Amino acid sequence: MSIRNPGNENNMGSRGKCVGRGERGVSIVELAFILPILLILAFGVVDFGRLIQARLVVANVSREGGSLASRVGIYDDTPDAASDRQEFGKVLNLLLSSAFPLDITGADGRIFITRINAGFTKGNPDPSIYMRFSAGSMGVASIITGSEGQEPGGLSALMRDHLTFQEDNDDADIDNLTVVEVYYYYRPITPLPQLMKNMLLAGNNGLLIGSVSYF
Repeated sequence: MSIRNPGNENNMGSRGKCVGRGERGVSIVELAFILPILLILAFGVVDFGRLIQARLVVANVSREGGSLASRVGIYDDTPDAASDRQEFGKVLNLLLSSAFPLDITGADGRIFITRINAGFTKGNPDPSIYMRFSAGSMGVASIITGSEGQEPGGLSALMRDHLTFQEDNDDADIDNLTVVEVYYYYRPITPLPQLMKNMLLAGNNGLLIGSVSYF
């Protein structure tokens, strides 16, 4: 014959309820610590993935643009400025469309195409800008300074030497140089910059991406 103690059963039930509440409380505290880390990781995957994609697109547009633009007019026996200008315009439009999903034409993008001709005579040995094209409205300047017909600034000493007329050779080392610059201002779509407080993206607004190709 067994004798039950109702008081003990009540005590055990109360302790079980307390333990259950305590475990739930610990879980809530653990979630409060882990959730911000999980959010940062998720935001990082999204935004850094988009950033890497934007860098690849900008670099590819710059390289392909340099390759295409460098071929304009090089096979013509008699240079035709009007025809070359039309061909450069076609290359520029092609590059703008190939930058998808980036919008290089808007306020967050800019592209420059500059053709520099070498000096070909002893009396005019310095290189000069043959043609310049640009698209997009972002406020960033080209690394090549000067207008069409002027001597270009921003070239390295080595590049300038190759484009300068050499009396010993009675010619320049290269006939021309094509410079394609592509710039894009990447803007994050998640609250990651605000969470990280200037640790990753300066100003919490975005990051300027640029690529320059010489052909």
